[in-house]
Amino acid sequence: MTEEQVLWWIMGLGWTFVNMSTVLFRQKILHKQWYQRRVRGIPLSKMPMPELISICKQLINYGANSKICCTRIAAKVSEADLDQYRALFQKGDIAGSAALKHATQQVALVKTLGHFLRDASLNDTCFVELGAGSGKMSQWFHHKHSDNFYVLVDRQMCRKKTDGYFKKQKTNFLRLKMDIKDIDVGGVAEVAQYKKVCFPCKHLCGGATDLALVAANHSAAIRDTTLLIALCCHHLCSWELYTGKEHFLKHFKPEQFFVFSSLSAWATCFKLKDLQIHDPDIIDNCIRQFENDPESFIHGDNLVLDKNLQWFIGRCAKNVLNDGRASFMVDNGFRVDFCEYVDGSVSPENIALLCFKSAP
Repeated sequence: MTEEQVLWWIMGLGWTFVNMSTVLFRQKILHKQWYQRRVRGIPLSKMPMPELISICKQLINYGANSKICCTRIAAKVSEADLDQYRALFQKGDIAGSAALKHATQQVALVKTLGHFLRDASLNDTCFVELGAGSGKMSQWFHHKHSDNFYVLVDRQMCRKKTDGYFKKQKTNFLRLKMDIKDIDVGGVAEVAQYKKVCFPCKHLCGGATDLALVAANHSAAIRDTTLLIALCCHHLCSWELYTGKEHFLKHFKPEQFFVFSSLSAWATCFKLKDLQIHDPDIIDNCIRQFENDPESFIHGDNLVLDKNLQWFIGRCAKNVLNDGRASFMVDNGFRVDFCEYVDGSVSPENIALLCFKSAP
């Protein structure tokens, strides 16, 4: 083979590589566009107004017929409870700060678990906090239930961890640096001696909640399992991780999932003290006006709704996603409850999902 032939052969090989790369790149772009249309949908700002109105009506109808029921306990957090919290974490005055909200939520979650399970049933229990971060949630649980084993799971190592507290208290605890999707409690040797596992979780955003549900299902195959999740950040949910697909597809199309996820943020756009949601007549009146003349709410390129109706639609969107998750757990043999674990004035994200299943 002459030098000229070798050169032409190399050039031909190069062009072949370029053409193949171009084809693959185009396929990737086309698949991404298909995925966005099929699953992620389009942003609310670019959605045709008739389609957005139709989806809002679907959510209103679903909300009116939904069987989701919350046990309203709104655990009472006293000043004495907050004093204990301040002493435990060596905090000063937390009134009027974001710390007060988190403290109230953590105290309320402990009380909520005790309300549903009774404190006696927490003996011989391994607590596994998923998405533990620094571990303050587990530290507060330990303050109330000290004779248990604690496993803190997070994919990142956080500053100001509470590990020193557990070591000082000579508590049996384990910190695992791993993703929730990879956790298998049955494979953790230190957990094997415990007959019951409890997953107390707070601030598992979006798909992380669905990963926690899967982890609880794995645990329930070999031991009594309790799961308590303070639900939040539904706007970060993803179709790939969502556990309630089967329930969702009975009522809606897959491409609507992203829209519902986006609309769920409407439930947290307002301070509840500025709304009149506890007056059913006001909500009903807003719904009737919207259903009878939706075009009157269109101003330019925007859909401008009454803030009470906007909150209601956002809450319905959250209920759709929560119903799917609850259905998934029920199908896997869990007993499921929803509860308002704190008052809405503390946080608009005030719904907790509680699941329990006895070992086979």
